[in-house]
Amino acid sequence: MVSKYDDASWHFDGDFPETSPIEYGGTHIALFLKWCFVKGWAGEADDENHKADIALVVVGEKTATEFLFEYCDGKLTSEDLNDAGNQFATKYYGNKGRYFNDYVELFGDLMYVKPEKDHDFEKLSELMESRLKSGNLTKNPFWKFWAKT
Repeated sequence: MVSKYDDASWHFDGDFPETSPIEYGGTHIALFLKWCFVKGWAGEADDENHKADIALVVVGEKTATEFLFEYCDGKLTSEDLNDAGNQFATKYYGNKGRYFNDYVELFGDLMYVKPEKDHDFEKLSELMESRLKSGNLTKNPFWKFWAKT
């Protein structure tokens, strides 16, 4: 069964600046996808059919946003990632994951109004790498906060 982690239309069909292109609704998705590509976590179909384009995304000659809309219809699904990528995405990008909050904390002023190139991918990569290494991928339930006191 294919799981959908995110869909740009969920963003550009909602509270979205009228002057922004719809691609800006997928920038946060594309940045996550690019990081997964850098890690070697492309899904089997993407890797087989779009290996050259994935390589261009990794080296920055093609934006991940272009890839997301050209090959993924603006959606991030479990098919776009391999097993390791899906294990990470399920926790970090899922409903209880920290990714969206991390993105907003780093780039909240750019959200929906600036293209991928205006985002500091290295800064996001460092944060995501630290999340991966620490295993701190999900938001703590409120009761865990109280249990620590």
